[in-house]
Amino acid sequence: MKILKRVLLILFLLIILIYVTNITSMPDSVILFKGEELNLYTAFGIFVSENLDSYETIQTSSVIDNIDTIEKKKLSLKLFNIIDVKDIEVNTIPQTTVIPLGNSVGLKLYTSGVLVVGMTEIEGQKPYENSGIEEGDMIVEINQEEVTCTAELIESVNNSDGEDLNIKYIRDGVEYVANIEPIKTKNNEYKLGLWVRDGAAGIGTITYYEPSTKKYAALGHGIVDIDTDKLINISSGELVTSKISSIVKGKEGVPGEIKGSIINRKIYRQCRDKY
Repeated sequence: MKILKRVLLILFLLIILIYVTNITSMPDSVILFKGEELNLYTAFGIFVSENLDSYETIQTSSVIDNIDTIEKKKLSLKLFNIIDVKDIEVNTIPQTTVIPLGNSVGLKLYTSGVLVVGMTEIEGQKPYENSGIEEGDMIVEINQEEVTCTAELIESVNNSDGEDLNIKYIRDGVEYVANIEPIKTKNNEYKLGLWVRDGAAGIGTITYYEPSTKKYAALGHGIVDIDTDKLINISSGELVTSKISSIVKGKEGVPGEIKGSIINRKIYRQCRDKY
């Protein structure tokens, strides 16, 4: 009798283990293409039912600029159709055909404002002193006028006639305001004593191409400014021709590297569509 009880206990524990393993192995969310069927392999006694109240349709603009809809709904897993054990979110997305590439390209990326990368004296003075502005700050406004590139900042400073400028800048996502009085140089130009930059360049890889819209995309990563050692906040960019000089294959613990140069061509930064 004792042996039978032990056998039954072991069987009971095995059944519980099978159920727990089956339930925990189920994903919390699933992505399907339209027309694709969802196949869930469940243990005996676990039933799957659709939660009709959870159905939702989202209209979205995809990365390839098509207006598509994503259907979202929840499936409920129940033990013997009575006890709720798990919910699974199902997202159904439109089918899209893309062509994988891997081609190397040159990248020109533009900041959302003007990045302060250094400071210098102007005619022996430091106009930025006591303003609170530091390297790595992003200047976004001067006298309540938006600054989108270096050319706009230079224009605003030169038009100041030496009067105080109200400057809005961003640091770590927080907005600050400072006043700086520009200094007149021997060349009759006004300067703030700030070295600034409005873009960066590098080499990247195109991930895929979508034939019907002729759109392309690439998987990228954050770019750290060489002077400030901080991530650059990018607002826009463009692809240009590049020439690869060498490739270093990555290995465990060490990322790979592509070295190259951007082939010279004249490119104009679109500063509020004025330049």
